[in-house]
Amino acid sequence: MCSGGFIHGLPDDEGMTYEIAFVLVVAAAALVLFAMDRIRLDQLSMTVPVVLLLGGIIGPAEALSGLSSEATVTVAAMLVLGLGLRKTGLVAAIGIWARTAPLGGKTLRMFILCLLVAFLSPFLNNTAVVIVFIPVFAALAEQADEPVSLYLMPLSFVAIMGGTVTLIGTATNLVVHGEATARGYDELTMFSIAPVGLICLAVGMLYLFTIGRRYLPHREQPPDLSSRYGVRRFTTELRVGPDSRAAGRSLAVLRWGERFDVVIVGVERDGRIISLPAGEHVVEAGDRLYAQGAAANLMRLAQGQKLDIPEGGPPRESSEKVVGGRMVEVVMGPGSALLGRTLRDLHFAQRYDVTVLGVQSHGTTVTDRIAQLEFSVGDILLVRGDPDALDRLVDEPGFIPMAEVDHPVGSRPRAAFAAAIMGGVVLVASLGIFPISTAAMAGVALMVFTGCVRVNEIYAELDWLVVFVMAGLIPLGLAMESTGAAAWIASGVVGATSGLGETGMIAAFYLLTAVMTAVVANTATAVMLTPVAILVAESAGLNPYALLVTVMFGASASFVTPFGYKTNVMIYSPGGYRFMDFVKVGGPLNLLLAIVASICIPFLWPS
Repeated sequence: MCSGGFIHGLPDDEGMTYEIAFVLVVAAAALVLFAMDRIRLDQLSMTVPVVLLLGGIIGPAEALSGLSSEATVTVAAMLVLGLGLRKTGLVAAIGIWARTAPLGGKTLRMFILCLLVAFLSPFLNNTAVVIVFIPVFAALAEQADEPVSLYLMPLSFVAIMGGTVTLIGTATNLVVHGEATARGYDELTMFSIAPVGLICLAVGMLYLFTIGRRYLPHREQPPDLSSRYGVRRFTTELRVGPDSRAAGRSLAVLRWGERFDVVIVGVERDGRIISLPAGEHVVEAGDRLYAQGAAANLMRLAQGQKLDIPEGGPPRESSEKVVGGRMVEVVMGPGSALLGRTLRDLHFAQRYDVTVLGVQSHGTTVTDRIAQLEFSVGDILLVRGDPDALDRLVDEPGFIPMAEVDHPVGSRPRAAFAAAIMGGVVLVASLGIFPISTAAMAGVALMVFTGCVRVNEIYAELDWLVVFVMAGLIPLGLAMESTGAAAWIASGVVGATSGLGETGMIAAFYLLTAVMTAVVANTATAVMLTPVAILVAESAGLNPYALLVTVMFGASASFVTPFGYKTNVMIYSPGGYRFMDFVKVGGPLNLLLAIVASICIPFLWPS
């Protein structure tokens, strides 16, 4: 296979040029920065084509190619279709049914729910599926009197595996398909990968309900939310005198929650008590305020606002009777207005009339200076409020309640329209009447004009992170191919795996992809490795579709770390997991699926 310094036309180390070196340095720097997670993923991705443009590697047309790429447009369209299903209440209705349906004992019930997740994930964005089913699985754990850590990891893993059954199940599959089509490899259809995906799904679920279940952490948490978060807050009575700076001003204007980390849980005026007053409530001289917070913060508030503390009334630990309202854990999902922002930026207390008592982020609990924290996907807020305020909060996009909260499923009775549109897109694309991209865009137009989703909701609630990551990294894939960097990498891959045979090379490429996706975004992995996969296949005499499908499955094999896939990030804090939990459960699953894929893929796409 090797001859004269070339492998079937691929240059060896002697072919290194400035352009190749520049692209490889940019790609390596991007991978390192992705893994460090210090810079926003979309911000970093959109910087890549700018660097390549300034370095003279690509021109303006190539730098902007990611925005017009068929893969980017298709992914965005599928996200809009999923948003339409959510906004009409169809997805939430499925979740409500799953929470209450008589499905048998705890093990059978969990298995049936996992099958339902596996059925939905090939056709809906698996992140949206996990958003709906987090409270369902949390309720199942509560009913079974077991830790939620035994339930949420299988939810995430099944959703990931379910997404590999169709080309539209994950953004990763659409990226590989779009990039391959752009290079002339357009024979994959909607269900081409379904045989491998279904086999991997079956093997993965068998593992999760047998050997893997033994490795799941049995992490008990205190049943009381205050104890779980270590919230030790105090309440005290504060009197508003005529010279107080608060007199005549509303709670929204005073912003005591953001300035002092203190919340007013009650106001007594003329013998009448108002529990959990709203932000527009105006404080008047003579009011008695019942304030909750850390003792030091209450004293700062009283001194700073000239409020009187009655004699014999020092701060005391709060109780449910004193405070009132209800506490609920809310998980940050994609589309939340809080992502990348602080409570202070959003005027959270005034906007939603709820109080944030504590935060869990990547397993760490924070109860002080909460207003200064920036939030990311998977963070949990412990909030307190009255039922109406909690209803309004969880009805906002990106706020996922861990406990059941009664709120409207949806205000648009068009769920049947949305389901029919989505089914039509799948059917038309499956039959080859139109390409997936055309069918998806037509579906978006129908969703908008039938009122299933509104244009302003697309702007406000779409997961633009995925779109901009793809738009920024697709030019990097083009640069790797045009400069010869992809061929240079492919030469090394072929040289290192040439003695392994067809199955061995596929297994090696699967593991390479899985390792990359464990530390960087799976879409980034797919963009970078798709041109390499084509060149490796051509040089090694393999069926190119075999390695393209390998990239699809390997880039979705994000089981070994909590940060390689968004669904893992979302269940990390709610499940009380630690990094090594994913290694223990996901590591064997990764290896098992690598073996299954390495056997099935060359059988279905022989060389």
